[in-house]
Amino acid sequence: MKTLRVLGYLAVALVSLYLAGCGGRPVQVLGDAEQALANAALARKCAPDELAAAQRMYAKAQKLADDGENDKAEAAALAAKKLAKKALEKAEARKEECLKPPEAETNPKDFVDTSGPGLDSMTPDRGGMDTVYFEYNTADLSDSAKAVMQQNADWLRKNTAVKVTVVGHCDARGSTEYNLALGEKRAQTARKYLVEMGVARERLGVVSYGEEQPADYGETQEAHSRNRRAEFRIAQ
Repeated sequence: MKTLRVLGYLAVALVSLYLAGCGGRPVQVLGDAEQALANAALARKCAPDELAAAQRMYAKAQKLADDGENDKAEAAALAAKKLAKKALEKAEARKEECLKPPEAETNPKDFVDTSGPGLDSMTPDRGGMDTVYFEYNTADLSDSAKAVMQQNADWLRKNTAVKVTVVGHCDARGSTEYNLALGEKRAQTARKYLVEMGVARERLGVVSYGEEQPADYGETQEAHSRNRRAEFRIAQ
């Protein structure tokens, strides 16, 4: 429980990242948060995607604080708090399951992908599933997206042993916190649709990376449209 408590402290420390009206870089708070991340061993094992996202957001907040952009650092810190809280909750929920020896049987009700630190570390295995795309500022599935989802559901029904993480993404417009929430809604919408198409819910995990993992780094409308998406990664 000590490492879980440390991760909880991270959520609190990151909220205080900026110094409102005082200027300067909050060295002590950043140091505390860095130590909390370093000690979160259980979360690395039991909630790696959520912890990796919190680490990336912490790094972003740190850079903003270094640059003296305290308002933006606050927004990034609040987003990191949310991700750290999610990592804490997932790690607590999965502690007994994920710490079992490899040969032990598990029966999770709602699994979390533990195959790696995130989609930016390698090209994910998507099997026979395709990415779905969303219109600006919405988590609703268009008719064309539903057609893709039906094909994804067909593939999953034929491959009953496969578990999948649905990963929600956004374009760079909007605040960090807002985009994390919107990415979560997109992933949840895709999962709900697959469940309605007959795929067992316990086979489908979800995670949001907001704007942090763009498919296209451009600033055009076409680039933005490629970043508003939900992707599907097979859990190893």
